[in-house]
Amino acid sequence: MLLLLNLSVVLGLAPWLVHSLASTDSPSDADPAQSGYLPNHNMDPSIISSPIFGVLWQNTFLPKEKWYAKPLVYTPNGAKQLVFLASEQNWIRTMDAVNGTVINQRQVQPPFLQSDIGCTDIPDYIGITGTPVIDPATDTVYFFSKGYRGGGAIGVENGIYKMYAVDIKDLTDRPGFPILIDGHNADNDPTRYFVGGTVLQRPALTLISGIVYAGFGGHCDKYNYTGMLLGVSTTPGVGVVTLYAMEASPHAPPVVSDINIQQGGKAGIWMGGMAPATDGSRLFIVTGNGQGHENVDTPASGRAPLSTLDEVVANFAIGPGGKLTLADYFEPYEYIGMDAGDRDLGSGGTALLDPTVFKGTNGISRIAVTIGKNGKAYIMNAENLGGFKLGPGATDNVIQTIVAPGSVFGGPGSYPLEGGFIYFTPTGSPLLVYALGLDLNGSPLFSKVGQSADNSAGRVGVGVPTVTTNKGQPGSGIVWVTDVDAGLKAYHAVPDTNGSLIKINLPPTGGINKFQRPAFGDGRLYYTDNNNHVVCLGSPVALPLNCSNPVVFGDLAVGSAVTALVNCTTLIPITKLNGVTTSSSTYQVSNASLPQGALAQGATFSFPVTWNLTQESLSDAQNASFGAVTPGVKSGSLIIFTTNGIPKFSTSYPLALQGSTVSAQPFLKLEPAEVDFGGIVINGSGAASGLDATFIIDNLGLLALTISGYAYTLDLDPSVEYTNVTSGGNISIIGPGFTASDLPAVGTIVPPGSSVTVPIKFNSDVVGNYHNILFVYSDGGNRNVLMTGSASTVPIANISTETSEGGWDPSAVMDFGQVIAGTTVKRRIRLCNSGGSVLLITKSKPPIQPELRAESPLSDLHEGQFIPVDSCAFGLVDISAAPTIPNQPSHAVFDTWTLNTDDLTFGVHDVPISATIVPRQLGPLKSDGTSQYQYLGCYFDGGGRQLQKQFNLGNSNENGICQQTCLANGYMFAGTEYHVQCWCGNTPPSALRYQPPSANKCTFGCANDTTQACGGDGTFISIYYDTTKGYTPDCNAIPCPSDSSTTTSTTTSTTTSSTSVVTSSTSASGDVSTTSVTPSASPTATGPIVNPGNSEYGSIGCFGDGVTKSINPNTKYANDSMTVEICLQFCKSKGTTYAGVEFRRECYCGNALAADAVQNSPGCTLTCFSNATEFCGGSKKMNVYQKVVASSGSTTTTVASTTDIATSTTSLTDTATTSPADTATTTLSTTDIVTTTDLTSSATTTTTITSDTTASTPPSPSSTSSASTATATAGFFYAGCIAEAPTGRAMVKIIANDSMSIEFCISAARAKLPATTYRYIGVEYGRECYGATAPVASQTSLVGNKACTMPCMGNTSQMCGGRIMYNFYVSATVTFSGTTPPPTSTTGTVAPTP
Repeated sequence: MLLLLNLSVVLGLAPWLVHSLASTDSPSDADPAQSGYLPNHNMDPSIISSPIFGVLWQNTFLPKEKWYAKPLVYTPNGAKQLVFLASEQNWIRTMDAVNGTVINQRQVQPPFLQSDIGCTDIPDYIGITGTPVIDPATDTVYFFSKGYRGGGAIGVENGIYKMYAVDIKDLTDRPGFPILIDGHNADNDPTRYFVGGTVLQRPALTLISGIVYAGFGGHCDKYNYTGMLLGVSTTPGVGVVTLYAMEASPHAPPVVSDINIQQGGKAGIWMGGMAPATDGSRLFIVTGNGQGHENVDTPASGRAPLSTLDEVVANFAIGPGGKLTLADYFEPYEYIGMDAGDRDLGSGGTALLDPTVFKGTNGISRIAVTIGKNGKAYIMNAENLGGFKLGPGATDNVIQTIVAPGSVFGGPGSYPLEGGFIYFTPTGSPLLVYALGLDLNGSPLFSKVGQSADNSAGRVGVGVPTVTTNKGQPGSGIVWVTDVDAGLKAYHAVPDTNGSLIKINLPPTGGINKFQRPAFGDGRLYYTDNNNHVVCLGSPVALPLNCSNPVVFGDLAVGSAVTALVNCTTLIPITKLNGVTTSSSTYQVSNASLPQGALAQGATFSFPVTWNLTQESLSDAQNASFGAVTPGVKSGSLIIFTTNGIPKFSTSYPLALQGSTVSAQPFLKLEPAEVDFGGIVINGSGAASGLDATFIIDNLGLLALTISGYAYTLDLDPSVEYTNVTSGGNISIIGPGFTASDLPAVGTIVPPGSSVTVPIKFNSDVVGNYHNILFVYSDGGNRNVLMTGSASTVPIANISTETSEGGWDPSAVMDFGQVIAGTTVKRRIRLCNSGGSVLLITKSKPPIQPELRAESPLSDLHEGQFIPVDSCAFGLVDISAAPTIPNQPSHAVFDTWTLNTDDLTFGVHDVPISATIVPRQLGPLKSDGTSQYQYLGCYFDGGGRQLQKQFNLGNSNENGICQQTCLANGYMFAGTEYHVQCWCGNTPPSALRYQPPSANKCTFGCANDTTQACGGDGTFISIYYDTTKGYTPDCNAIPCPSDSSTTTSTTTSTTTSSTSVVTSSTSASGDVSTTSVTPSASPTATGPIVNPGNSEYGSIGCFGDGVTKSINPNTKYANDSMTVEICLQFCKSKGTTYAGVEFRRECYCGNALAADAVQNSPGCTLTCFSNATEFCGGSKKMNVYQKVVASSGSTTTTVASTTDIATSTTSLTDTATTSPADTATTTLSTTDIVTTTDLTSSATTTTTITSDTTASTPPSPSSTSSASTATATAGFFYAGCIAEAPTGRAMVKIIANDSMSIEFCISAARAKLPATTYRYIGVEYGRECYGATAPVASQTSLVGNKACTMPCMGNTSQMCGGRIMYNFYVSATVTFSGTTPPPTSTTGTVAPTP
């Protein structure tokens, strides 16, 4: 119904007159708005992706007959659905849409000969090129046909265009038609008139209120032509009602009568075959390069008159009688450079997007999108296209510009469901998809969210993306793209979570004619291929063969040939192989090489295919509208025709042919074709040095190439003078404002297959737009590259933060104050630009803590974001205070959002952000407002009560009342259980009954307040303790962190110090070793601390960077998983003396401190990205660690610092060995003193660790024993080489890094504590580290000389898995029993060392 409604509006008809249009018809090119979305064709993805979807029929007609006009699908009144075809030979046909039977056909006039025009855009014949349009009110089809005057004498001067109107039921002419177009004068310039021989009617037609509108361009920009937009009445006898010239007096070139003089102004309308877009009362077209530049370089309103419409998106109002007048336009600021370099904006049309979805909340009600050869997608306000140079810095006044990786021919497509998407396909690139979003000002913006895995053809002709759904159902979207080499391709319209457009497997179709879209009917689609076939795909169908596909030839020099073999198997009995055709005469197959006679099902056969380039020569059509022809990847198709022994199987089987051509002679190529420097800011950061870029001089030939010269020009017009490139030293002037350094000297020889990269620069201190075309001359051809740039005044950045009252604080300090646990508060950072050019965010490091984070860290105030003049960008910060159990201490959260811009006066801004998270305080309160009873934990209360006295408070029970009750009765501990119970006691609960918070055991709501927890199901109790009774929780009540806890004894005291001392002593003997740990301090930090280091590096304080980094020279490693331990392990792998962490995520390693580094500097206040409990430097501030120097047998190292001292004493009396028994017991006596002003407790603990672990542990690199040992690596035992699961990962990725080692992986796993406890780790692919918290199920051990053979990239003496296999390690805390033993391998056969 949507399509019917659109057409009724467009055609100006009452809805009841559109009686004959079926819902699944396609009476025009896509939809009238050219959005490319077609919901009503019953295209079900589940059917299309199944084997039953395939070729239903295909027809072939006359030799050399081709179709560039798309098929139309239509159901006449009282008849069945049919397909209408119009060819370049001027034949029109109707066929049964279901079975392909021809119903009617006729040739309307002899076609124009391509040989007369000398342009190879369309080969052989030129007849009906623009896609026709059907009027469903009258069953009439309209089209333009090119031929000769009187059907006789040939030649450009005799070429004409006629508009036909035929009855689609019998293909007879309607009365009053055809109408001759030639000789009509332009409404806006009567001196210009229509000459059919010099123009091409390429765009599809648009029908509005009884007027057929058509656009006309040129043939390869030859001859004296002017782009024109024409309107012809469908009423007999009326004829042409409007003709608008894209180039007109007084600013277009004067009219001349000689058609061979290129002075018509050009500005052709061809749009890659798309139709003018309409919403019923206006037309949108896009033009190509032209010769008239009325605007020159002066900004102009799009609503003002403009006589030279080259490189514009134009909105034409439709007046009385169908007359066209220019209502609005957009012209890119670099349009003169685009004109000069043939970078047509008009290589694609305009898509008017669905206004119910694609809109803003800031007044933008309809969006228009276009993209062309300059590779820029312009997102425009359809109600105000943008004029010329009205944007920031005198650039484009559009909503958004998206820079594509290449030129686009044919324009964009869209999908309005599931949030809204647009698509386009640059030549030789993937299909790109962008999703609609809104910024904080409500302006619509598109973000790239995915792309296809495969690339489009590396040549011109990829079709316009078109999206179908199954009856408009979300989730059923399919985006279709035609490819001149690969054929028809389809993808699910919405990318997956990895940003991939999932391809739908279709039957091989072979290459399709350029700029096509498939036409859709009722569950069927239709297309014409470049092998002269008209094809219908649908269901059901089956293929008769299965052959090796694609056929790959490899590299082939022009002038030579290569042969490949095709292997096939029959899927059904085949009566006969009728022959083979190929897409090009260069692909050669002899039918005699095919098997003769019948073939049984399952029979196999082979035949050769030759790619023969012996008769070919290289050509270059760089200035043609279809682009350059150069060596490179080529593709084609081959089709096998069969007579089948079983009906309803396809009688053809297509294969893809692939290879790469190379030149036997030198061949010059310049890459890229256009270098857009963007804008330079006068007196800005790039003013002194200019803007840098490069282009590449390639030799794609098999012989050496000699460079013979350089020249530049501002225009490709042959009459324009060229200026030779001049050089001074190594600097060459290659145009006004453009220079090149190290330009290869004339006479330079570029070897075969080699290239030279040339640095180029743009600079100017004068406001304006610049362009230049540089030519390179050689014995391998002459090529050029277009360069563009602009200059404007500096941007000015201003930053402020939102206050609680909604105002803005220019001090840029964001203090949220107290935030109640369980609530979220949001505020914004605002960055504004009050300067004269676009402001660029050059650095952005947003906060990403769990409770303090940027809401959209990847999109808000992101690095590389541009802020227009007089505009602002915003970054939203959330304080998401996690819900907590009452009566816990408040805790502060702090972080910064670091920002910098290309405003040289702005500098680095560390915006401080802070808040205090306040849990609810219940029960008796102390004078400071905190509760007297603090939360201790959740405990199992079965099999013996933890607290002795019960008070049944019933429905009044909640934690505060229970605590009041226990206090009144003299009890230290208060606990709530089973909603209504209150328990009191004076004996601490047992650590053996403690339940960690992650277990979620205490989840019952209190009877009087369900937001509080009062115990849990299965006899669990929530316990609090009185902080005024002298009790301090210890390891008797809460398990202390350790690798094991078989036996524990603890004594407690209190100490405070500003010195950090680390002392360790280790002894081991015999087969049994026992470990005892005696710490003199058990810290409970209330906030982030300075990590004192480890046994190999000790902290020496915070250093401020000078001109260089504090560690200089250095090796840098940056990662969002950064912790101090990861950095120390990285520097250990580099063997450096110093390690330093800075800016939350950066690690520096080196052997010297910079002379200007400032020791004891304040400012190391940023927490590590992956561990918020420790500091990782600050902005230009570095936490530095120095290596502990070891000596033989024992080590004593003291690193002096005014703030930190780390001392390590180690005594080694023996080497730990493995007992033959399954139980290994290790004893370690260690004393650790780590104290700061925040650490106030000291404890002595003795722990005996027993690990019942059977594991195959790798021998050291020097070991000659074949027996595996059970030596632990950093507390982890080796458990063999394990095969990765065939689908998915058995463990989660922790980190990937080129410094990977076993120790590095273990350190990265431990850095996730306390949030995640990884007890199982695996190393894979030499650089990847994975972890698991629970046993990994269904593991398969691998043994032999191919198992886990990839060395660790950070320690080649260790093995780090392999392809789809990993070396597996298990924590010493894990005890295996029952049916979950660790995987083992045959002793001595799997060695994780090389």
